[in-house]
Amino acid sequence: MNEYEPELGQVAFGQPFKQYEASNLLIASLDAIKEELARVYWNKHQKQIEDPFGNYAGKYKNDIFEVESYSWNDEVEQPYNFKYKDIEISWYKYLGRGTSVNKELLPQEINDMLNDCLNSLSESTEESQ
Repeated sequence: MNEYEPELGQVAFGQPFKQYEASNLLIASLDAIKEELARVYWNKHQKQIEDPFGNYAGKYKNDIFEVESYSWNDEVEQPYNFKYKDIEISWYKYLGRGTSVNKELLPQEINDMLNDCLNSLSESTEESQ
């Protein structure tokens, strides 16, 4: 993994970023979680979830992971957008833009995270806004 180099807007206006640049595999895994969350939420509630991976003030939390949209509130420090165990991931405005992670992750660790998060969606009691 490479050290993360934030874009200028992220440095000036964004939340704190993490040490390492997120790999394409990690971003794709988060995107899969995003899509499954939207599908499961629709099936359970018959309405769309406010996308917590985007720029829409959405939140979601269960016993396995939590995710929260980029915060536009300058008075609130947002330590991360996505948290799973000791993995913290941040992005600038939406997933895939300025995405950084707090530690180096092996492909197997990303796979384990993906499987745990996907499995948790169908069996959890969620908290979303």
